[in-house]
Amino acid sequence: MSVPLHNNIYAAVAMALYYKVAIELSCSMRQTRWKQSIVSRNVQQLFFSSILIFWPYFDVSDWSWKLAALVPMAVFCRLIYKGAFLRDPNDLEVQALSLSSSPTELLLGPLLLAGVFTWLTLYQFMSEEAAIIAAASFGDALAPLIGSRWGRHLYSVPFSKLKTMEGSVVGVFLGTVAGCYFYMYMMGIMLLPLRMILAYAGIAAVAEGTAPSNLDNIVTCLVLHFSMERVQQLLPP
Repeated sequence: MSVPLHNNIYAAVAMALYYKVAIELSCSMRQTRWKQSIVSRNVQQLFFSSILIFWPYFDVSDWSWKLAALVPMAVFCRLIYKGAFLRDPNDLEVQALSLSSSPTELLLGPLLLAGVFTWLTLYQFMSEEAAIIAAASFGDALAPLIGSRWGRHLYSVPFSKLKTMEGSVVGVFLGTVAGCYFYMYMMGIMLLPLRMILAYAGIAAVAEGTAPSNLDNIVTCLVLHFSMERVQQLLPP
């Protein structure tokens, strides 16, 4: 086998082991004193959003760089299997990822997010857009953790679930800002000006705060995707 192929296989295995640790950690948290599924589900999303940190280790000179999509594709298939076919409410992974211990809930937010990251890997590999969308996913996962612990100011819009200003501002907005810089730095791509990062973070916070319940993952990603060119036109680097 060629050197790039060897390298990409090792990188894919490292990414898989990393996410396996994340699964075990979230399932363990579900069984211990952090029994609320809101904690285990969002901790796993925090880890999943950060799989981009392995991208720079893939050698794009060989077709096998697409092995970077192995983890999100495996997660996508696993969620379909557990949510649509196995349908076991007592499955520990179902309990860790579902707020209501319903297997069908895996086919909403978690499945859509896995699909988004599969698309990002195959079509936006090592791009600014991938870093921004991953950062918004990171902030989206942070928001419920912050809101459930420190949230005092509640708000809601039609078709959306109850949320907190603390979660939206500190979690989604600031989490997206921090995530953008962290992922761009880790991926070795040029950092965007602060004004652009703030614009994307603001868009993510508004989209996440007004999205229909259980669809905030895909809605936020779609809104950001279709906002990329407009923000670059209004706020050029």
